[in-house]
Amino acid sequence: MSQTEFFVPSRTSQLFARAIVPNAPRTTNGRIVVFVLSHGLLDNIDAPMFRHIQQTLCTLSIASVAFDFHGNGRSTGTTSYGNYHDEADDIANLVQYLHSVGIPNTKRVYVIGMLAHSKGASSMMLFATKYAYLCPSLLVNLSGRFWLAREITMRWTQENQRQLRETGKFLWRRYGAKPTKSNGAMITGSKQRLVREYWISMSDMAERAGTDMGVVQMLPLHRTFVLNIMGSKDQIVPDDDVWEYDR
Repeated sequence: MSQTEFFVPSRTSQLFARAIVPNAPRTTNGRIVVFVLSHGLLDNIDAPMFRHIQQTLCTLSIASVAFDFHGNGRSTGTTSYGNYHDEADDIANLVQYLHSVGIPNTKRVYVIGMLAHSKGASSMMLFATKYAYLCPSLLVNLSGRFWLAREITMRWTQENQRQLRETGKFLWRRYGAKPTKSNGAMITGSKQRLVREYWISMSDMAERAGTDMGVVQMLPLHRTFVLNIMGSKDQIVPDDDVWEYDR
């Protein structure tokens, strides 16, 4: 097994990625087959779930590339609450890079599937419709939200809502490093050191609410399989969201 960390240039940032390639990887037409992994809101590829998935794929002789969306993890740039289409562009940049340049120090690769979680799963679905010519043969949607206009009532405190009404924005949290009394950050990865501030604005919420996931009807289902997975005890994403994707 080999592990390679590298950066992928995008339109406004540098996307950090980690590739894990087994010693005898599966291939198709002389190319190593690869799964792309995408994380959720304010998460990153150092999260235990993505470490575990990459290791599991490796035991199945499947190579994988996990990456941080811009403004998350070790990628540069800034992120926002409603930037699903921008994250879809990040996925497209990565896939194009892998098909043209490949994984450093590895022969050419071919993206055969994608697995994405939460916000990243919704962004993956938008990618698959916007860039149908890049869409792989398998999409795995882990708790992807469909109704983006439906807010999570327990997510915002009364103080958050007051600031939003009075100033049009509020600081939701600091993220990116081990929390201390001085920075109030949340742990999102042991190797993530930059402390970032995550502001929520009225325009961010409007952008999110206006993102139409109904475009999944245009997925290239004649050549792509979609597996939707939802936890029955998920308290963040309602289980009826996954049925909308299936419908």
